[in-house]
Amino acid sequence: MEGVIAILSTMVILPGIIFTFIYKTKKDKAELTKLEYRKEILKLELEKEELKIKLLEEENRKLDKIINEE
Repeated sequence: MEGVIAILSTMVILPGIIFTFIYKTKKDKAELTKLEYRKEILKLELEKEELKIKLLEEENRKLDKIINEE
């Protein structure tokens, strides 16, 4: 009986644990990569909004200059 348990554990249980660990590791790496891409997208969106603000500030200065000249 003990021999059967030893064989079952080496043939079924241990590979199951190992493959589960490998699967979980790959899944976590994929999630990390996904989050890194999301972070980069958010950085770019923030930069885009900052540039929009600068553009509006410049336009505002231009309009102020036109108003003050009149």
